[in-house]
Amino acid sequence: MWILTLPSVQSGSASIWRADRLLRRWGALTLLLLGVSLSLGSAVASTSSVSPVLTVTLSGNGITNTNDPYAYYVNMLRLALEKTRATDGDFDINFHDHGGGIERDRAMLIAGAGIDAMWASVTRERAEKLRVIDIDLLKGLNNYRALLIHQNNKARFASVKTLHDLKKFKTGTGPYWTDGIILKDNGFMLTYGSNYGGLFKMLSLRRFDFFSRGLHEIYSDLAAYGDLGLIQAPHLLLKYDHPVHYCFFVNKENTALADRIERGLRLALADGSFDALFFSMPGFQYGYSLLRDAQQQVLVIHNKTNLQ
Repeated sequence: MWILTLPSVQSGSASIWRADRLLRRWGALTLLLLGVSLSLGSAVASTSSVSPVLTVTLSGNGITNTNDPYAYYVNMLRLALEKTRATDGDFDINFHDHGGGIERDRAMLIAGAGIDAMWASVTRERAEKLRVIDIDLLKGLNNYRALLIHQNNKARFASVKTLHDLKKFKTGTGPYWTDGIILKDNGFMLTYGSNYGGLFKMLSLRRFDFFSRGLHEIYSDLAAYGDLGLIQAPHLLLKYDHPVHYCFFVNKENTALADRIERGLRLALADGSFDALFFSMPGFQYGYSLLRDAQQQVLVIHNKTNLQ
């Protein structure tokens, strides 16, 4: 606190003049300091009212300007977060290209280190150890499987009419893949590949006879690996007797992120932007066209991995 001592007004006109000048100077200084104080207080209040930016880290390279399913999942997550921007605040999506597969993603997500969300088929184990956002990102396409084969085996697969016929052929799959587990449970002969891309090369070398692919995947597979002599087995599909949803997952404790993603997806479903993004993918359009093909022969296989 400042104390201003003024000369006695009884000291004459000169003293009164000096006192008046002091009052003017101190008054101006007081107003200046008060203004600075108010400005600082306003800045602090403004800063404290701004919501923190949500950062979500995903695995992969972050390339989303393609028709690859990876781009779809990233863009769908971005859409969900965008739908909740007004209520929940800004967000950033970062990428961690660790070079591992889905099991590496799962382990990192369980540990709460490295990534914040992933997408995969819903299984009991994943739903027990992670928090699943139970909205099927593939609208049922993952329940059906097309068969990728070597072009020289086209005539052999044309004779397949039953599951018994199909079990004479060896199939390729990846370790821990849901589809591989289902095929093994149904008595198929499996050959495991060490990495995703290597399975296509193994099929081209006829190390196994067919590669079971989701209807959301077969289009991009043919585009990427058709020059290896790989084709789709004509008019032959597999179908799980119990559906396998394909969903986003987050860490079990990250209820805030799970809630925001689910609310965003439901808003996108309600306003049509979910379907708009889904059907913008040529591969997904192709997958739905296979279901409309009246000539398709559909073989049903039992699925006990799901939760539905």
